Amino acid sequence: MDFLQNYSIKDREQLENYINTYITKTIAVGNNLGINLHEKRFLGDHVGLQVLDAKEFDTVSDVLKGYSSLIHNTVIHNRRNRIFEFNQTLETDGSLIPRIEIFEPKPNADLKKLRPGIEHIAFKVGDYDDFLAECQNRGIAIDKIIEYNGSKFFKTAIVNGVEIEFRNDFLGRFD
Repeated sequence: MDFLQNYSIKDREQLENYINTYITKTIAVGNNLGINLHEKRFLGDHVGLQVLDAKEFDTVSDVLKGYSSLIHNTVIHNRRNRIFEFNQTLETDGSLIPRIEIFEPKPNADLKKLRPGIEHIAFKVGDYDDFLAECQNRGIAIDKIIEYNGSKFFKTAIVNGVEIEFRNDFLGRFD
């Protein structure tokens, strides 16, 4: 079986179609939460792609090299993590998506509970701290809040299969 069919990334057009479906759902979930992701304060940052093992990680990386450049390669939580910048930014439903992050499962993760494929879509927010406080005050369900090496981000709880990440910076562009 060709496991790449689970990820729809064999070429740029296929990936763009795959992301179109997810971003449309993401914008709808944002609207339901009272967050208009088309506001100027939200800049598309990246798509997070969960793979299920090291072989898939390597294969997906090789495919992505055909239409993007590796800009960050690291290990976080004892799992490999890579960030690629597309040679041509994806534009979908009014949002620009310049990067894709791929990551292996955390060690000892229950693979049956993971969602292979797009795990989240991230947006940079110019007024991050104020926006986080606004979301907390409005009772928006937040799954996690992280501060790591100057980067800050939070992820919404999963709603209708969608998880949205909001950041204070661009992932992979830390300098």
